[in-house]
Amino acid sequence: MFLDTGGIHAAASVTVAYARPVILKFAFGVMYENQKIKFSTLDIGSITVYIALLVLIHHFVLFYLEIFSISKILLVLKKTLFSGIFTIFLSVIFTVIFSRKK
Repeated sequence: MFLDTGGIHAAASVTVAYARPVILKFAFGVMYENQKIKFSTLDIGSITVYIALLVLIHHFVLFYLEIFSISKILLVLKKTLFSGIFTIFLSVIFTVIFSRKK
């Protein structure tokens, strides 16, 4: 149904958007409940956890819908892991470089 279309990316993005409030609460805790989250004031550990969870969920859904076979779950996990590590690394680097410290 989603093969070779932008639909698999859209489905993965919607899944991440649906899971985002839970991940925000997990990664930032009390700061999320008080609505005081600014990347420029957070420590790198919580930012990395937040980015890693979002990226891994997105990539898992994306690759699972691309392959769409439960018998190839190891291939899906392998692609998710290797692609996710690279994406997480780049995302954290760009976040650190372009966030403004006061």
